[in-house]
Amino acid sequence: MIAVFLLFSFSLYAGEVSGEYRKWHPMEIHFHGPEAKELDTEPNPFLDYRLQVLFTSPRGVEYNVPGFFNGDGKGEGNGDVWTVRFTPDEQGHWTYQVSFRYGKNVATGPDQDAGQPLAFDGETGEFFVQPLDPGSPGFLKWGRLGYCGGHYLKFTDGPYWIKGGTDTPEDLLSYADFDNTSLAGHTYAGYINEWRHHDPTWKGGKGKGMIGLLNYLASRHVNSIYFLVQNIGGDGKNVWPFAGEIDPDGDPGNDNIHYDVSKLDQWNIVFDHAQRHGIFLHVVLNEAEEMNKRELDEGELGVERKLFYRELIARFGHHNALQWNLSEEYDLDLELTPERIKEFAQYITDVDPYDHPVTVHNEGRDPDPGWLPFLGDERISTTSFQFYQGNARWGERVEKWRLLTRISGRPLPINLDEFMPAGADNHAQIRKEMLWPTYLSGGSLEYIFETQLRGDGFRELEELWQWTWYARSFMHEHLPFWEMEPDDLSLVGATKQLGGPQVFSKHGEIYAIYLPVARPGGELTMWRVKGLFEQQWYNPRQGQFEGTARRFEAGGTISLGDAPREPDEDWVVLIRKVEDR
Repeated sequence: MIAVFLLFSFSLYAGEVSGEYRKWHPMEIHFHGPEAKELDTEPNPFLDYRLQVLFTSPRGVEYNVPGFFNGDGKGEGNGDVWTVRFTPDEQGHWTYQVSFRYGKNVATGPDQDAGQPLAFDGETGEFFVQPLDPGSPGFLKWGRLGYCGGHYLKFTDGPYWIKGGTDTPEDLLSYADFDNTSLAGHTYAGYINEWRHHDPTWKGGKGKGMIGLLNYLASRHVNSIYFLVQNIGGDGKNVWPFAGEIDPDGDPGNDNIHYDVSKLDQWNIVFDHAQRHGIFLHVVLNEAEEMNKRELDEGELGVERKLFYRELIARFGHHNALQWNLSEEYDLDLELTPERIKEFAQYITDVDPYDHPVTVHNEGRDPDPGWLPFLGDERISTTSFQFYQGNARWGERVEKWRLLTRISGRPLPINLDEFMPAGADNHAQIRKEMLWPTYLSGGSLEYIFETQLRGDGFRELEELWQWTWYARSFMHEHLPFWEMEPDDLSLVGATKQLGGPQVFSKHGEIYAIYLPVARPGGELTMWRVKGLFEQQWYNPRQGQFEGTARRFEAGGTISLGDAPREPDEDWVVLIRKVEDR
């Protein structure tokens, strides 16, 4: 057992610290304070109390972390437990100081001294965090995934990251085993056999379908899930975090200021399991439809929306790898406007102590009109592009937007989050038109299914999951992709079918060339390049190198030659320097 040193005052309200006390592993501190019920109105335990805990690291870095009303602390909505979740990013001796305030709507205001101190306000404590464990599961060994000033997100103690995820079903959380989810669209019964005996459940064995689904996705190397946390008035009308009365079609009278403690506790079990299995959380906060956008404060940044953001950050912001997507198709139906989106982003930035990436999703085939207003904005740290049923012109739009964001002074990761729906018969088309062109243009992607909202058919995409893993593993194992740039014009004489070849290079050092049709392969221009290089052919359908590697002296133009076999199929050519001259 890990030795832990805790020093608290002898107050009735001293915090109870639980967790693994290890760098990048989540922990919780529970305080016993005012007794409340999740549907109380005078006072409202979510709005009229505010728990903030200031954590100070061994180096003196401070994290001001929001807490939340946690019912009995065991997943039920009535009790006296107030909880803060925190993920330490340093080993060594940490301290904390607690602020607990009471007052009308005190939870959503910017003034840290608003309201009156209550109960355990002012309490202090300390704990000792053990070093990083490189054998920890999933993201617990790499730490927080964040923006680092370039075209890829990076883990603090781990690699740069490329997304290969699922965009379907958007109502992933519409799951029958979650409490108070009466309109659930999913049971995930086909994945119960993927659950393992050491995996989590709740309430006497519930949750095996959802946990089994995550196990399945992880086994297929799917590393991201996209989901709405509130789709009232949207397509599904079956997901929300609220405890009170809700008209699923949307209604100004809906109770959006009381939160379902047990349901959110179960969501967190699922999110924690995803993180431990290397699955990123793409959290979508609004849907495109007008009634959904109006559901909180008529689309404004008012008390309901501020509380919504705060509760989600407090309960789930401790996870290492997630992003906040402010809205699906923000500019469709009721346009939220770029100015309002920036206002939302600012509030989340102010409340989230971890600086998780923030983005927003556009509508239509062309992101240019909807996304240009966000160029250079420091509150936005990644993109989320829709091309409807298009193919983003074989990587052209990825390359364009890499350039646009760089010119703006804030280069962003380029993510294609909705394009041609994946169905039973178009996997090879997606591989040739989207997967490899996107990756070798410097972007990332996630797939939407033809079934879209009600999609439980993850197994129908087995082939696509495998091909995506081949592409991602190629990038991670063979390329310094975070240092590379699109370089299509360096290849001449190749076929122009399916958009022509895609070249990704660190010029003079390494080149990755995708040929959607390998005959003719063309010639790579290497003027003024010196050194001994090696060329290999990689089969994107089989995930392996084939044929015999060849070596050559750089200079002039270099013919790629013939593919090892099937020249009318797609191939990847890897050329890398092996010796300076």
